[in-house]
Amino acid sequence: MRRALALCCQSGLLLTCLSATAFLAADEDPAEEKRAADKSSASRLRAIREIMGQISMNSTDGDAPKLELKPEPLLRYNDVTRGILDSVVFRVGTKGRPVALISAELYGREGRHFLLNHEFVALDQPKLKMKRDVFIWEPPTGLLTLQEVPAAEPPVVNPRLRLTQMRRIAEQFSASQMVGASRIELQRMATPLDRYTPSDRPQADGSLFAFAWGLNPEAVLFVETDGKKWFYGWAPLTSAPLEAKLGEAVVWRCPRPTSHEDRRAAYTSIHRQLIVPDYFDDAAEKETRDSRNP
Repeated sequence: MRRALALCCQSGLLLTCLSATAFLAADEDPAEEKRAADKSSASRLRAIREIMGQISMNSTDGDAPKLELKPEPLLRYNDVTRGILDSVVFRVGTKGRPVALISAELYGREGRHFLLNHEFVALDQPKLKMKRDVFIWEPPTGLLTLQEVPAAEPPVVNPRLRLTQMRRIAEQFSASQMVGASRIELQRMATPLDRYTPSDRPQADGSLFAFAWGLNPEAVLFVETDGKKWFYGWAPLTSAPLEAKLGEAVVWRCPRPTSHEDRRAAYTSIHRQLIVPDYFDDAAEKETRDSRNP
């Protein structure tokens, strides 16, 4: 996602601190350490959900169902090398093909102060309007264009075997991004981020695959079928230029956005300063809250 190269020095300091912490904690009970880490992780996810809850959305199509985020994030990750402490990717729309994708990245930490980066990606026929504080996003079109997968076997009836077919189709693709003058080859995540039913046709099926730099997703590949043929499409999760290939042939390019915080762009990002709740790192959140409210 968003390049945080300016935080390299800060990230190096963070790595040093993490290494020192790991050394000091070497004699601790691993099971207890894991329980504490799990509680802290849950507290951070709660804080991120509250951040996402500050985004309001509605459909501009009067006949469409109410728009909302799917309750569970499609992906959660960190990227210490770029100073990203915690990040999530949510899908907009709880049924069918996603209407849009929204990410939230927390980085640049100073105490309880963070930098927050949101990415908004409109997909097929978005027809949506979102508001995050003073920013209103209302893209007229989406970035997802589906193309037929050439020479693909017909979709099978068995859903489990269809997933195997989708995985094999995804394996035929590769993706890369430009970071400065360097081309970075992205790695496909083996497990799909999402599986959905794109239509009510028999055997209609679809999956969403991420191509990542480390754990950080930079591009997403849609592989789906209408029950008779297979189709694919790409969308960005970064402002860096992207390129995708099917075999040796380039099938998709996505240039760098020309503007930031663009309310009409199908892909845009916004940056904010943020103060997270005091329970963000608290591995004993409930006990702390109860002690304050006896």
